[in-house]
Amino acid sequence: MNSPKQGISDLPEICYRHGMRNVIISPGSRNAPLIFSFTGHGRMKCLSITDERSAAYFALGLALHSQEPVGLICTSGTAALNFAPAIAEAFYQNVPLIIMTADRPGEWIDQADGQTIRQREIYRNYIKQSYEMPTETAIDSDLWFFNRSVNEALNSASQEPKGPVHLNIPLREPLYSPLPKPGIELQIIQTSAPTLGISLEELAQLQDLWNTSAKKLIVFGADENNEASYLALPTLLKDPAVGIVAENISNLINENIIASPERFFASLTAAESSLFRPDLLITVGHSVVSGQLKKYFRQHPPAEHWHIQTTSSYVDTFQGLTHSIIASPGALLRVFTENGVNTDSKYGELLLEKEISLRTKHREILRTFPFSDLVIFDTILKRIPSNSNLHLANSTPIRYSQLFQGRGDIQYHCNRGTSGIDGCISTAAGYAVASQKPTILIIGDISFIYDSNGLWNNYLAGNFKIVVINNGEGNIFRLINTGDGEIPAHEFLETPHHVNIKFLAGAFGASHAVCRSAEELPGLLDWFLEPADHPYILEIVTDSAINTAVFKDYYNQIKLP
Repeated sequence: MNSPKQGISDLPEICYRHGMRNVIISPGSRNAPLIFSFTGHGRMKCLSITDERSAAYFALGLALHSQEPVGLICTSGTAALNFAPAIAEAFYQNVPLIIMTADRPGEWIDQADGQTIRQREIYRNYIKQSYEMPTETAIDSDLWFFNRSVNEALNSASQEPKGPVHLNIPLREPLYSPLPKPGIELQIIQTSAPTLGISLEELAQLQDLWNTSAKKLIVFGADENNEASYLALPTLLKDPAVGIVAENISNLINENIIASPERFFASLTAAESSLFRPDLLITVGHSVVSGQLKKYFRQHPPAEHWHIQTTSSYVDTFQGLTHSIIASPGALLRVFTENGVNTDSKYGELLLEKEISLRTKHREILRTFPFSDLVIFDTILKRIPSNSNLHLANSTPIRYSQLFQGRGDIQYHCNRGTSGIDGCISTAAGYAVASQKPTILIIGDISFIYDSNGLWNNYLAGNFKIVVINNGEGNIFRLINTGDGEIPAHEFLETPHHVNIKFLAGAFGASHAVCRSAEELPGLLDWFLEPADHPYILEIVTDSAINTAVFKDYYNQIKLP
């Protein structure tokens, strides 16, 4: 007979052998055996973060940086529900999180016992796999099942498409008694990744379509690491029939691509809309931010739309998908271009000519604007140090940033899996701890307040800095198309507030400064970017009405011939 908690003792070593190196633990009582086993492992880095919602997003940030499985542990009850937003984000970003929720034994569910809810498959709609673990592992077959399930979970999380998995672990009292020693000969099961590739016959058919398409447009969506696509870029840009669109969060940066599709497609005349409509559209990666790009392709569907990805998934964002191709995008694009036939097309040249003219117009327009969010972004994006991580919060920050040319010397990130504002600080904080490089988050006031508990941990250092653009409310609803006239139910959409961000920053030990004018900004950025041993927060106060007028005027001028 084994100890009833032998599986709990074996759990950390199995996780470690599958590549887990970091575990985020939210304190509790029911999860005490899990805390003891992981903190006692010796080679696992364990971090304690109290707020479960923030803890899960912090783990997401760690895993985004490492692309390795990160563990996440909490007690029973509603603690598990607070993990849910970050798990949904991890699911749609294909990030490997291993969620381990302590639970009451099955006989106590729905029996009015404290901190007890129905936890079985609690994340059902946004999890790769969910495992209900044996309550005890005294019997050999139960221990075998426990350890086999852990192996399966770790393999599932790390296999394409990567993603979160859930281990629900019922635990009986006593919870604080010493655990048995880990097993000496643990069963470790490895899974071989499937070989990516398409048949020679299908490749030949696709190559023919590529060669006969005079107007080919490739759109790169959000991606943390586009190394393979970078290798394909030189040959792609040599093909005169190819144009490339890549937003900043694709992390594919080049002067000869369309870097701001929102501006580009918003500016098209009816004649240009017809002229630039591709014969072949190829999409790569996750979602794009640009609403104008989505609108354009839904109204002007190409004859062929291929989506290339490493897993089977019918992503048909533009409602015109013709081929879902399971392959390495960068490798396949290199095959197409290296075996392609150059045509007399000048499609890529025409696109780039339009893009360059828009960049010139963009610079000219900016010079005419007063102190506002758009002008602030122009200043800040130029000042970010090389070799930095730039995290952009959802809502207005990601949209403003898309209007500026990307920089190849910094890494861009935004939580665009579900595009929520609820964990922007926590994700960036986790990323900062993992990378140890300068990590700058640009965030709006509502998002900052919403996730201010992201500053409630003991691991943040001076490499983490936050710019809070404070216009006193959720300005996004004035920027998106909500129709003419005053927005009804103002307080329920734009959420005006009276929170003092200085005091909120001070509560978490962050240095704070406030900027209220263009004249103050350069000096305050010098202060903000200086080396430090704790987080800095630069609050920039702007006027909501001016921001709205500038934003709308910008697009009105961009559309002018």
